[in-house]
Amino acid sequence: MNAIGWNCRGVGSSRTVQVLKEMVVSHKPDILFLSETLVVSNKIEALASKLGFVNFFSVNKQGNKGGLAMFWKHNIVAKVFASSNNHIDFVVKERNGCEWRLTGFYGFPERVRRQESWNFIRMLASVSSLPWCVLGDFNDLMHNEEKKGRHKHPQNLLDGFRLTIEDCSLIELDLKGGDFTWEKSKGTSN
Repeated sequence: MNAIGWNCRGVGSSRTVQVLKEMVVSHKPDILFLSETLVVSNKIEALASKLGFVNFFSVNKQGNKGGLAMFWKHNIVAKVFASSNNHIDFVVKERNGCEWRLTGFYGFPERVRRQESWNFIRMLASVSSLPWCVLGDFNDLMHNEEKKGRHKHPQNLLDGFRLTIEDCSLIELDLKGGDFTWEKSKGTSN
């Protein structure tokens, strides 16, 4: 099974939709989680069709921010059991009958709300004993090496997020490809 999580920073532009189509064609995900869609459900339904997904669930944007969407292929048996502005949680049932839980997560981007994100992750960890996978944008770092720039990330935020991951018995998967999961102003002089 192949799953992708992407903070798309809005699916209203034709360029973003084109990049999504290319990503789906090249990586062939069975499950796709998008955060910061910046749209409402009827746009997600049209996007699901464009991307070739028959199943989807979305959380509408709030004002001019947020929005989440989870798409899955026809061969995936899944049931959404909870959602909020920060997550979509569902159970996947394998052909052999085994079940596991997948959470698409979007953490609060404001530094002053990181503790809320961490507490929310801990709460999510406590609601089920099924094997659990979380993907998405935590808006957080575990190590300063995950950031490029003049200013180091505050140690208390690194420690708080790392402790949350440990408390929830989650493990970080190694990044394959580039050095970072995102770049600001890529393709510009900035």
